[in-house]
Amino acid sequence: MSRSVKGPLLAASVCALAIVPLAVVTYSFGPAESLDRHLLFDLRREVGPAHTFAATFVNLGDLGALLVMLAAACALGLGFGRRREALAAIAVVAGANVTTQVLKVVLEHARTKAFEHEISMPWSTSFPSGHTTAAASIAVALLLVVPTGYRLLAAGVGAALTGAVGLSVVILGWHYPSDVLGALLVVATWGLCAVAYLRRRHDRDVAVRGRRPERRRHLAVSTD
Repeated sequence: MSRSVKGPLLAASVCALAIVPLAVVTYSFGPAESLDRHLLFDLRREVGPAHTFAATFVNLGDLGALLVMLAAACALGLGFGRRREALAAIAVVAGANVTTQVLKVVLEHARTKAFEHEISMPWSTSFPSGHTTAAASIAVALLLVVPTGYRLLAAGVGAALTGAVGLSVVILGWHYPSDVLGALLVVATWGLCAVAYLRRRHDRDVAVRGRRPERRRHLAVSTD
């Protein structure tokens, strides 16, 4: 296995292995739990411009918006002639979002304090954030389907989308900051696996082209 493939796979393994410990720490480790809770209290807004911002942009993490953006990303990839990358983008979006929904059930845990300062805490299945997973997976999909020259622009659009949705779910009080971080780890795992897969296929294509025998050139004999 080449270094170009090992790197993303190693990084994906680190992200995947960090998900459960993150949940355990924020569920049961006092300082981390306290920090998570206080960040939620500090950022949460029930009225005002921040609440209006959050109520608007959080909809970008809904299923309908996810499917529309995925279709647009795939169309963009096909337009650039990147069919394999478009398929990888679909796998990342589907895999990451299904994984998040499974983890919500597997890692379900009621926070130790259901109410504090008269603020209702997010529900027990809030980890990881589904809306953040949706937005971040589209950001990764966009990076996969565009050629190198467009990736800086794609990264900016994806970061803005992910940041807006991730911040919105905390402002609305739907999720703890740790839920957002957990979602990012899920998406990073799938995204890095997709990069490893695409690099491996690219290496194979290069190797196959290198093994093809050159066509024999017929010697032209002059009769003059």
